[in-house]
Amino acid sequence: MTARKKTGNDEKRMERDLFKPIKSFFEEQGYVCDGEVNDIDIFMQKEEDSVAVELKQTLDFRAIQQAALRQKIVETVYIGTFMPKDRNSSSFRDKLYLLKRLGIGLIAVGKRSGTVTILSEPVVSELSVFQARNKGKKKALEKEFQKRRIKSNTGGVTGVKLLTRYREDALLVLNALFVLGGEASPKDVKKLSFVDKTANILRDNHYGWFSHVRAGVYSITDAGYQAIDEYQDTIDLLKATPRD
Repeated sequence: MTARKKTGNDEKRMERDLFKPIKSFFEEQGYVCDGEVNDIDIFMQKEEDSVAVELKQTLDFRAIQQAALRQKIVETVYIGTFMPKDRNSSSFRDKLYLLKRLGIGLIAVGKRSGTVTILSEPVVSELSVFQARNKGKKKALEKEFQKRRIKSNTGGVTGVKLLTRYREDALLVLNALFVLGGEASPKDVKKLSFVDKTANILRDNHYGWFSHVRAGVYSITDAGYQAIDEYQDTIDLLKATPRD
């Protein structure tokens, strides 16, 4: 037996399944509700308070865009959807952040239980609230930017090796080890490379460029020699850049 392809009617039927529980939820709070009022899936009023709910199977950009457009004519707007399976994921938290910044509420309906849950109230959350929570990330961002000796990365690319501050330091350590004949102690490499964390870089061997040949002595691996060829121009630029 082959699976039947979902059609537009299937989608409407699924969205229709959201209507009754959400309508009942608001009616219990004293709202008068109706469906499909000037293309709004659910429109309701209680005294001077007007509310619109856009029903969507999934929370995606189209749903957020449509809800934002409803805000032009209705004071309070929700998106009504089925309880997301990924509600604990970073992707869902990002969507929730966007809704909070836009002041769009989110209502979730359990597929089996029909239970209605308000996941986010339709109140605009000030940007300063989120910035206060992410001060550490901001400091880390600024530190990484300021610590980079050269700024040579191209934005908007994927699958490309980025020149981070750590890679810059590792390249200077690699070059110093090469100048010292391909085998030396962390102390000697540090003197030549001027990299404070030389010992850690050699020990951690994040890129596979180094080999611990014996106590207190490291050498360059084949991958390290390949990196010297690959990054020679970058190494020359790093060497010509003033130290911190």
